[in-house]
Amino acid sequence: MRIKRLTSLGLFFVAVLFSYSTAKAQDTTTTPTTNPRVVVTDNLSKPATPATQTARPATTTTKVGNFSINVTEGVTGQNPESGKYLTVTKWDGSKWVTKRAWVPNGPVGSKPNPQ
Repeated sequence: MRIKRLTSLGLFFVAVLFSYSTAKAQDTTTTPTTNPRVVVTDNLSKPATPATQTARPATTTTKVGNFSINVTEGVTGQNPESGKYLTVTKWDGSKWVTKRAWVPNGPVGSKPNPQ
């Protein structure tokens, strides 16, 4: 009977010490944070316009065996349109229809156009 009580008391102390160490690990006052800010960047935003004009693409041709390989360097693509793909769910009268729609960014303060 004594061993059962001592075992129960020991398990209780182990549980208390474990919970104390878990709570101590979550304490943020003892470990200072260097930068608590979160910075979010949007890769679909319009890039800044370059100050100088870019060079024209240069194409070189290399012959390998019976094949000719054309390599074009310095190609710049079109700037992506500013906006986001959103999942739009609408009720068509008998069921819910979900589709992925492109919603362009409007002026600041305007509501998005769900189409």
